[in-house]
Amino acid sequence: MAQYSVQPGDNPSKIAASFGMTLDQFQASNPDLVEWGNWKVLFPGQLVNVDDAGAGGPVDAPAASAPTDFAAPPPWMQIAIMEVGVQEWASGDNPRILEYLQSCGIAGNLLHDETAWCAAFVNWCVLRSGYKPQHSARVSDWWGWGRPVVPAYGSICIMQPLTVDQAGSGHIGFLHAEDDTNVWLLSGNSHNQVRIAAYPKSKLITNEPFRWPY
Repeated sequence: MAQYSVQPGDNPSKIAASFGMTLDQFQASNPDLVEWGNWKVLFPGQLVNVDDAGAGGPVDAPAASAPTDFAAPPPWMQIAIMEVGVQEWASGDNPRILEYLQSCGIAGNLLHDETAWCAAFVNWCVLRSGYKPQHSARVSDWWGWGRPVVPAYGSICIMQPLTVDQAGSGHIGFLHAEDDTNVWLLSGNSHNQVRIAAYPKSKLITNEPFRWPY
C-alpha cells in the first residue's frame, strides 16, 4: 500500500481506476473517507491510500490550468461552510442574507431575502476571504470572472438555468464534491437556504464552468 497526493479534479472513482482498484477496494483502504455511506470531500494535497501494485498509476495531468494546492480548504470555503443553514425567513428578512446582497451593492426595494441571492452569497464569501469578487448578484456576470480551472474543491461552479421558467437566471456555488453525473455544490438560495446539494453536470455552462479567484 502506498500514499497518493490528491490532485485538482480527482474524485474517488478516478483515483481508484488510476491505480487498478475498484471503488470498494479504494474505500476499504480509506475507511475514514466515508461517513454515513457518503464520500467526504477530497481536496488537493490530501494523502490517500492506494494500491502500489495497481496497473494504472496517476492519471495524466489535465490540460487546463489547476489552482494552487491547499493543505487546508480554500479560505472562502472555510467561510462558506460556516454559513450552512442560513435561510430565508417566513416573516421579515434574514439580516445575514441582506449582508450577502449588500456586498454586491444591492439596496432599496431589492434589499430583501426574496431577491435571488446565490451569486451574492458567493460574492460575500470571496470578499470576506480577502479576494476580489465580481461584485454582482447576477450569475451571468460571473462567467468570465477569475480564471478557468479544472474541477477542484472550492472552485466556483456556474450552472445554466435549471428549468424552463428560469430563462433569465442560473445558479452558482462552490464545488464541494462530484460523482459521475452530479456536482455537489455548497451554495446559497438553494431551496431558499445555504446548503450542500447535487446538481446535474448536464446543466454546467458549456464554456469553462469552474472558476478560481486568481
